[in-house]
Amino acid sequence: MSGLLFLIAGGLLEPVWVIAMTKAGGNTDRRAFWYVVFLSAMFMSLMFMSRGMKTMSVGISYAIWTAVGALSTIVAGRILYHEGISWKKVAAVTLILIGISGLEAAG
Repeated sequence: MSGLLFLIAGGLLEPVWVIAMTKAGGNTDRRAFWYVVFLSAMFMSLMFMSRGMKTMSVGISYAIWTAVGALSTIVAGRILYHEGISWKKVAAVTLILIGISGLEAAG
């Protein structure tokens, strides 16, 4: 698996641990379950990022991992919590994608 795929996998795990952290902090009978999901997803996300850093520079790796995490968290928020997506958010996400593409091209 290439470094980029590890970074994407790690970034896609970000909304998992963010949502699990939210659930673990709530009043629920399944609090321990959500803490396990939170810690597992966070560990795996960081592990995938570290594997991706073995083939790419630290700055590029972190930028890709963060951007994938941010994008997937926005999508998860929209799907799970019906959060709105304005044209400003779409423009900002587009700029993130352009920036990552530029970093890769300059790479």
